[in-house]
Amino acid sequence: MAQPSSRLKLLIGVFAGIAIGATLVATLQPASDGSATRESLPELIETPDRSPGKKKESRAPGQPEPYYGELPSLAAVNIRDAVLEVVTKGLDYPWAMEFISETELLITEFSGSLQRVNVEKGTRHRITGLPDITHGKGQLGLMDLALHPDFSENGLVYFSHAVSSPDHDDRYATGLTRGRLEGDTLREVKLLLVAEPYTKSGSNLGGALEFDAAGYLYVAIGDRSINFRAQETDSLHGKILRLTADGEIPADNPFVDDPAVDDRIYALGVRNTQGLVFDAITNLMFQSEHGPMGGDEVNIIEAGKNYGWPVITYGANYTTEKIGLGTAHEGMEQPLYYYLPSIAASPLTIYRGNMFPEWEGHLLVGALRGAHVSKLALVEGQIRSERAILQEAKGRIRDLKTGPDGSLYILVQNGGRLLRLHRAPEQEDLDAPKERQGVTVYRQLCSSCHSSGQKDLVPQINDPAAWENRLAQGSEALYKNTIDGIGDMPPKGLCDNCTDAEIRAAVDFMVKRLRNQG
Repeated sequence: MAQPSSRLKLLIGVFAGIAIGATLVATLQPASDGSATRESLPELIETPDRSPGKKKESRAPGQPEPYYGELPSLAAVNIRDAVLEVVTKGLDYPWAMEFISETELLITEFSGSLQRVNVEKGTRHRITGLPDITHGKGQLGLMDLALHPDFSENGLVYFSHAVSSPDHDDRYATGLTRGRLEGDTLREVKLLLVAEPYTKSGSNLGGALEFDAAGYLYVAIGDRSINFRAQETDSLHGKILRLTADGEIPADNPFVDDPAVDDRIYALGVRNTQGLVFDAITNLMFQSEHGPMGGDEVNIIEAGKNYGWPVITYGANYTTEKIGLGTAHEGMEQPLYYYLPSIAASPLTIYRGNMFPEWEGHLLVGALRGAHVSKLALVEGQIRSERAILQEAKGRIRDLKTGPDGSLYILVQNGGRLLRLHRAPEQEDLDAPKERQGVTVYRQLCSSCHSSGQKDLVPQINDPAAWENRLAQGSEALYKNTIDGIGDMPPKGLCDNCTDAEIRAAVDFMVKRLRNQG
């Protein structure tokens, strides 16, 4: 029998794609059983596949195998066995997080609530007892939190947040509140600090909190959009404060003997601090800061130092006009690192853990506008390289924390998601045959129907509402119908070379894509 021509082969492939797309339409039909569960639909972050097909790619001596996983940004820094998974989602504008045990986190929500999240189960419970938090305008809301160094014994939790003036409800300041966590309730709630004066501005509150090894609490106050106050020594605006755990002034603060400087000030000349992290190994306090238009900074905060804002900066006004005297001035500190253009820096962490030894001692800086994590290789006190990673998180990075097992937890504003990055060596078995990922099967086959734009004929992947009834049946039923065939549709449609695992992956990809949009 004559072999089919190349054109005939192409047509066969096209019809196969249509058939498998139709199969998923037919099989994603409502069933009488219950809804899908988190266990039956594990959520992994999907990214485009780079499948090698059947032909092994040739490599030059010393080159690694091609990477076919879900996190190409990590493969680019030689981490090929990592997995990024969703712990929970649907948080209301999450802002900051702290581990309170091996398995639980506290997460602040900007609207003024606090959630306790179990990172193993993905469950969460709202903490009661918080005071009413001013929110709903600009950057006003509940921001950072910090745990007392003896939290396991005393349960003390500290929060930064916006405070409204008791005399003028359109004027605001940055506040610091402490409470004792008992179960799911905060008790003995006390306002420790209001960084007056109140101003009409709803921006640049700062709010980052951190304890050092000696048990002192550092509180970052933004310049409140009045930049010159960062240099005024009788104002708390544009400063890093250092307090005792009760909100009092430590006797060894750097300016306690200077009558011209507020005794609470530890460092000055900062614009809008987003993150503070103390590294117990080096005994250093690192800070991340929003610049103006350009000039986001990472600094090492030291007692009595002036970090220059607004006299010096690597940024410019939003009108593009120059700010201050330039980028350097006597008596003012240079940043450890700065970003041009800005990434809209959010909190940072210094990685200390066993899971990613390649990153030991490196700084990880979140990016809001940049929607990634900036990895700064810190070696002998200098930044040796910068690399943007984890664009696969697909959103504004609000906070970063290293978990007890060395996993990296990532709080993403978009979708209110908490993600966990961890290693799973079984993900990268280079000698094993590669299954096509769900996104690949979808793009090669199913997309001919579900991304065709023919929404009157076939439900489209970008229209979650059209799939509600189909999703209700649960994943096992969807797998079975697709693999075994249903109605007039043959098993696997016409995709004879698709494995069962590939069909399941295609269904999973579609379900996860739809749920993430919903």
